[in-house]
Amino acid sequence: MRWHDTLPSTNTYALEWLRDFPPEYSLIATDQQSAGYGRNQRSWHSRAGASLTFSFIVHPNQVEQGVMPLFSALAALAVCKAIASYPPNIDISVKWPNDVLLNGKKAAGILAEAAWQGDQLMGLVIGIGVNMQPTSLPPADELLFPATSLEQTIGCSIDRWDLLYHILQAFVALRTSFPSPEFMDAWRCKLAYLGEEVTISKIGKECQKGIFIGVDEQGYLLLKEKNGRISTFPLGDVSLRPNTL
Repeated sequence: MRWHDTLPSTNTYALEWLRDFPPEYSLIATDQQSAGYGRNQRSWHSRAGASLTFSFIVHPNQVEQGVMPLFSALAALAVCKAIASYPPNIDISVKWPNDVLLNGKKAAGILAEAAWQGDQLMGLVIGIGVNMQPTSLPPADELLFPATSLEQTIGCSIDRWDLLYHILQAFVALRTSFPSPEFMDAWRCKLAYLGEEVTISKIGKECQKGIFIGVDEQGYLLLKEKNGRISTFPLGDVSLRPNTL
């Protein structure tokens, strides 16, 4: 593990680290992230002491390389499982594909990025950010989606490093069944807004509305539109938003 008091981005650091061929599960964490980012390059900053912000490296095998986008789902499930180890019992779900919600509000996000050298995979970096304390949240007028922190939802203090341990432990355990039908079923069971009307948006494209009916074996979102047509949306630069917001 490598630790820095402050970094622009743990994912950027880990992607550069891959040039040195680090072993699997090499990890970088920081207390404060000044230029972090999520999907679609949305900023993800972290204030000192208020968030758990880290990235780690995995080396997918041949089977896993065929489903690499699903590593985001694997990490999201690991975060869910880790948080569920703390009382009290709260609603923990995943906003497709990889944002973790606590009682319907975003508390954690995942970003997986692959590094290639020609057609050779150097490794996959998985970045995870968890809002630990209320001070980790940006001003309300900057939020694109309702957000919360782990401690304000649970109602008690949580040690960041204890949570980090539980997340990594859950990730390693869940990976033993990845990407089996059992894993996909476990992810489906955690998905928020199933059976509800949602809006799907993609940069530069017209928004589409319909009923979120699930995901297929590749993790693609299935949307039943008003005309009865089923549209599929791949994992990537697509965003889901419930129509209740």
